[in-house]
Amino acid sequence: MEAGRGWENKKLWLMLVLPFWLAGCAMGSLFQPYPSQAQSWVHPASGGNASVVQHLERAGKGRDGVLYLQELGLLQQRLGNDAASRMVFADVINHYQDTDAQALIRVTGLASQTGALLINDNALPYRAPDYERIFTYSYQALNYWAAGDVTGTAVELRRAAQAQRMAEQHREKELAKADEDTAPLDLSQYQGYFEGLDLAAGAVKSSFQNAWTFYLSALFWEAHGEYNDALVDYKKALELHPEADWLKADVQRVSRALDGQRQRGIGTVAVIYEQGDVPARQEVSLPIPTPHGLFLVAFPSYSVTSGSVARPLTFHVAGQSAQTRVLADVGALAARNLREQAPGMLIRQVLRATGKYNLQKKANDDFGGAGAFLTQLFNLISEQADRRSWLGLPAYAQAGRITVPVGEQQVLLSGPGGDASVTVPVVERGLTLIHVTERAGRLVARVLPVQEGPL
Repeated sequence: MEAGRGWENKKLWLMLVLPFWLAGCAMGSLFQPYPSQAQSWVHPASGGNASVVQHLERAGKGRDGVLYLQELGLLQQRLGNDAASRMVFADVINHYQDTDAQALIRVTGLASQTGALLINDNALPYRAPDYERIFTYSYQALNYWAAGDVTGTAVELRRAAQAQRMAEQHREKELAKADEDTAPLDLSQYQGYFEGLDLAAGAVKSSFQNAWTFYLSALFWEAHGEYNDALVDYKKALELHPEADWLKADVQRVSRALDGQRQRGIGTVAVIYEQGDVPARQEVSLPIPTPHGLFLVAFPSYSVTSGSVARPLTFHVAGQSAQTRVLADVGALAARNLREQAPGMLIRQVLRATGKYNLQKKANDDFGGAGAFLTQLFNLISEQADRRSWLGLPAYAQAGRITVPVGEQQVLLSGPGGDASVTVPVVERGLTLIHVTERAGRLVARVLPVQEGPL
């Protein structure tokens, strides 16, 4: 009798432990929400950067490694370690390529899917969405730019453009497939739970197109006399912000350059500005119907009130003033990406809720009150929304430009993060780029090598 009871207890523990084994317990986000983990590298404590870097390096070897490596690459860049950042982002890009080349269904993939159905979506290995990938290429371009590697900069900017083209080609098919997969599920009953998400996502036209990257690329091509390429990218930025008169002026200027109308004795000073912190995913509770009644599940979301307010950066140079404007609302990109994923996530939630109820019922039938208690505890602890996203990104990516006389110029920067001053060289028909980041209430500015002449 005792031996039989012992075997029954072992079976109960096996039922509860198996999902953890299938999911891979090395994943830090499985039960600890990712935003709480990320605070140490989004806002590192003074003098604690070395330990944060070491932590991200270790986490970068896990199943969510690409997410932690994205964070590490950006952190290293902001610490001024461009060479280290370049190496990390190279690993990230290799991961993108490997992931895209692999078969969609593998043994480990099946295990992850099973774990996700039994636990939560954090059991699925992290796959970087398109908008994060495009930012990676942009930051890698800036790393090469900072190193004076014109060829490397051009390669990464072309990768960013290709990533946006590929995403645009695939998006319609992906959304159609999602509609087909979720056809049996009545999504209208959940519409009220997604109103905040829909409002947050409504600020952008797509989940991946990034006018900031287009603008950065256009500045680079224009500085090197590649006016056709520059015109294409300025026009793409304008398509995303058709109301922006300043982008219309850029299009007109480059069009005149194509006709040979170029001014002498002046150069361009441009500022790219990363403002604030991208909002983290929030958690909401959704009532999922099962054959045995409603089951509350955790679901990720965004709201329009969770982000910071966009504020421009003013820059003064040679008696002139200009401001940056928002070219990418990163929180809105993240919200729209999540909204596109929501139907598939809902399908998994329905299956998960049914599975968890059945597990609880079987434990109660087979093991009585102790079994019911343990499974209820498991369900409570494991019910965590997937809140993973690249939290090192800014809330808003902005840019602005001004033409000034050639020579050494002092640029005064003023924004919500305070003031800063840099001295820059201005070259005839060249581009001087100032990269400004506002984090934790202060401005950090760096001057990148001047771009001029043919490639």
